[in-house]
Amino acid sequence: MENSNYLSFNEKDIKNIITASQNNKLVFFIGAGFSKLSETESLKIPSWEELINELKEDLNISNESDYLKIAQLYFLKFGEHAYENKVKSSIKDLTPSKFHKNLFDLKPHYIITTNWDYLIENTAQEKRLAYDLIRSDADLANSQLDKKIIKMHGDFQQHNFVFKEDDYLQYGQNFPLIEGYIKGIFSTCTIVFLGYSYNDYNLKQIVSWITRISKATPKKYLLQGKFDLAQNRYLENHGISLLTPFTQDLSYERLYESFFEDLNTVIKPEKLIVKLVNSVKNLVETESNEKHKDNLNEYLNNKVVKYFNDKFSPLSQYQILLPELVRNKLTNCTLRYDGLDIILNILDNEPKSNLTYDFNKDIRDINLNYIKYVLKADDHHSQNFLSILNKAFITKIQIKGKLEKVKNKSNEIQEYFWKKMYFQYSPNDIEILFSNKKYNSLLKYFSEKVTHYLKQKNFIMTTIYMANHDYIYNILKFHADNIKDPEYEISKEIIKNNIHYDYESKVRDFPETIQPDLQKLQKIIDLSEIYKAYYEFHTKSRENKEYAQNRKNGGISWSNDEYTLRYKLYSYVYFILGNDLLIENATATKQFFESIILESFEHYLIEDKFSINQTDLFIIIKYCQTKKIKAFAEKLIDGSKFISICHLKPKDIVQLKQYLLKALTNICKSLDYREKNNIQETFINKCFSNILTVLGFARWNPQEFEQIIDTIIPVYKQRTQRTDIYENIKYFLFVSWKLYETSHPNILKFIDITLSKIIKKKLNGYDNFILKQNILINVYAVSINAGYEYKNIELLKDALEVIKKYQYESQQYFVDKLLLDIKQIGSEEVKELIDKFVNENILYIPCKTPYDYILKLVLIYYGYPIPTDFIKNLKNFIDKNIPNNLNESDFLKSKIQSQLPELLKSIIKDENLDSKIREQFQSILEQFEENMKKI
Repeated sequence: MENSNYLSFNEKDIKNIITASQNNKLVFFIGAGFSKLSETESLKIPSWEELINELKEDLNISNESDYLKIAQLYFLKFGEHAYENKVKSSIKDLTPSKFHKNLFDLKPHYIITTNWDYLIENTAQEKRLAYDLIRSDADLANSQLDKKIIKMHGDFQQHNFVFKEDDYLQYGQNFPLIEGYIKGIFSTCTIVFLGYSYNDYNLKQIVSWITRISKATPKKYLLQGKFDLAQNRYLENHGISLLTPFTQDLSYERLYESFFEDLNTVIKPEKLIVKLVNSVKNLVETESNEKHKDNLNEYLNNKVVKYFNDKFSPLSQYQILLPELVRNKLTNCTLRYDGLDIILNILDNEPKSNLTYDFNKDIRDINLNYIKYVLKADDHHSQNFLSILNKAFITKIQIKGKLEKVKNKSNEIQEYFWKKMYFQYSPNDIEILFSNKKYNSLLKYFSEKVTHYLKQKNFIMTTIYMANHDYIYNILKFHADNIKDPEYEISKEIIKNNIHYDYESKVRDFPETIQPDLQKLQKIIDLSEIYKAYYEFHTKSRENKEYAQNRKNGGISWSNDEYTLRYKLYSYVYFILGNDLLIENATATKQFFESIILESFEHYLIEDKFSINQTDLFIIIKYCQTKKIKAFAEKLIDGSKFISICHLKPKDIVQLKQYLLKALTNICKSLDYREKNNIQETFINKCFSNILTVLGFARWNPQEFEQIIDTIIPVYKQRTQRTDIYENIKYFLFVSWKLYETSHPNILKFIDITLSKIIKKKLNGYDNFILKQNILINVYAVSINAGYEYKNIELLKDALEVIKKYQYESQQYFVDKLLLDIKQIGSEEVKELIDKFVNENILYIPCKTPYDYILKLVLIYYGYPIPTDFIKNLKNFIDKNIPNNLNESDFLKSKIQSQLPELLKSIIKDENLDSKIREQFQSILEQFEENMKKI
């Protein structure tokens, strides 16, 4: 069955040679017969026998048959000079044959030759290949390159060529290093002898060496045109296998052509499978026995399945795949994005079928039959392929216009991936460790992963974790190179105890078969593929927006894949996320994701469309800057445009809301994993800000809104380390009310938290900034509009008792920045408590500073009585200080230049005030404005 005439030689032997080449373990051993392939019609070289006959003729002897002895006799009779010239005359100025070039196409680790000519080294020079030339022990001792051409019988330039009897007898003395080196090669490499006959004395010498080494060594082959059973058994006893073609009547040149053709076929799996399929099909067509036909078809099916298994083997090492990796492996197919469905279109040879750059009629037929098989079968082969499709999120396969759904089987990798999509982290997850700068833990984790995957021979994930290790190591190196860096000492200590993998050099030692896949991975890791994709996506995005704008202006423009860009982006997000690639944290990666997702939204918005799904939300929450989300969101909020253009199905809305609630819960939980002394923004902080920013765009029912507030309240109870979380709750409340007028009374708990911090004296600088900037204004505004009443009397009483003990300036501060706002939404009891505090501690205290006057005006605006002589004192204050003292610090701090006239105008408009009092304030305002003209 193996001999189906698709190869000239046994496929297993040829594959062994190719595998050795791919593993850098291939050695060609070249004899005199190989040089004869360079002969021309006018230029011939003598065989060893012909050269010996010339020596015999000069010696005038005819009855001697020992070639080595004849050479020795010639040397003894005519002397060294004549002997050397005679042998040198056998070397002709030949040009390397195509077969010499074929040798190097197989990338042999070593080429060892017993020839004296220069054909092999000349070929290496012509092809500009880096091989050290070894002609003596001295050359070997000084060799620096890994790959070598070893002329084990020396050459004429070195005057150490091996030919006569003494040379062979004393070889171990004259070439001890080379002999030992070659014997070592025999133990570790696959050897292919070319250009030797069965009776070649050089071959016999080598056979004697092989006999002495272990039997458990790689195979050794002797290429011959005809199979000889006796010679085969003799060679097998000495550790050498015969390599002969199935056709035994080939010419010498055709023998070598067939050998290299087979190597060239087997090294290209597509070429081999096409030859095999066509050959077996021909046998099936001519076979009359049905059982034999079935056997042939089964054999063919097994070969095709193995071909695809081998082809997809590197992809199976990934946790998540880019769909393009599957398409490129399969070839002669296309990808189509239909919403969240990724469709693999298997192309056939019908006239209407798509043309592709890799068009191959035979491969298309093979692909088609294989896909039909895996979709129909339910064996481990089909499961392997379906696993590949699942990893690439390919959901459907199109064959001849018919769509077949791909079965999706959940596994640990998918569960791990979806946890990341839902922000479900543990304290020891990569994201949290990186966020907390636990670099030592990360290095240890990545090292363990490298060891684990190396044992499994998973070179893809090994490369990823080595690259991650180097990523962290380089961060530490950056800190350790600057003695003034705050992290200098700790970084230096960690570096001292860890190694730098230098993954780019390490991966070169991985098997040759996986190098093409590793090169593609490296382009992603070094960000070159990210930059390329960024440019291509950005260019396409710009075109899409031009199409939309043209249609909006009344023109006609479209593209078949205009609305697929966002879905193509998801594949990169999934790939980087699912394979734990730390380049996720690179600025280029985040900008790529942020830019394309927001540009896609802009594209839709041109024609008043809006579409969003779970992956969009994930990208927005994790990778976008909050300010950029808000900048785009303003376009949706304006005129409540979002409501009119967003037409999601009810089922989709439910799913998105469920996702947001789960993601919010997980993000809030992850905030607890943050290092307590880390005040810098972490990615979890950013995620929290971003999810608050988008939460308001969903219409929440009261129970859901309550769940949201109760989820985030514990975050606000913690020691405040940033103000942005308050700013974003303010934004969330604003958007929810603006779009849907929805909220929940539990928002009043934010006031409870502030009062509790006052009571426990845990109000810090960030909290004071929040009060000063009135960041909680939307809590009050929404409460007023929704009719929520603040009723926590006991908490307010306790807070007021604490505030009473503060200095007057602090009491003023809390009245101005907190208590007056609480009073607006407070119950009658709350209002009475605050009024009592203000009347007893603030209102009637004489004014001394600019801020005293401002606060009194604020209190009057809020309906408090005007203290005795306040109007007169205010008038005197203005006369005395405006504008002369406006640049004094107290005046600047109180913002009296802007706040005083604004407050006066507000009070004057208050029709509840007595008209005479309003006239008095009007007079003061005019006085202030007149004084300001003096500036």
